[in-house]
Amino acid sequence: MTRNRKNNIVGGIILAMLSLFLLTMYTTDFITGTKLNVNHVIGMVLVVVAWFQFITWGSDKKVQKDEMGKKIATNSAKVSYYILTISLFLLWILDRMVFLRKNDFGNISLFAALCLALVVFPVVQFFSARRYK
Repeated sequence: MTRNRKNNIVGGIILAMLSLFLLTMYTTDFITGTKLNVNHVIGMVLVVVAWFQFITWGSDKKVQKDEMGKKIATNSAKVSYYILTISLFLLWILDRMVFLRKNDFGNISLFAALCLALVVFPVVQFFSARRYK
């Protein structure tokens, strides 16, 4: 068995054990009536992210750094940026319609996140382009 294969197996076992632990902990909290809090949600999101990263790349870092890995990362970053920006815009509109905010901005934090999402990509492109000139 190759070293890379062993690393994938060990990584999968560790991730599965962590997932099982968190699932057991959250199930116990649900049964005892403990309310869902920010830590629970962040824990679940991090486990889902870890599984997708592991399934996509495994434990071999060379795959991420080769030409195809860089192309996949670049393309997925660009697509996820557009999905995030559109999602923030829709959430901001939905928040304004549901909660009937009295001010022009609606939920200030959500509006600030939307503005930041709109500005980040062009600013990063500007500085990246200047680095190559």
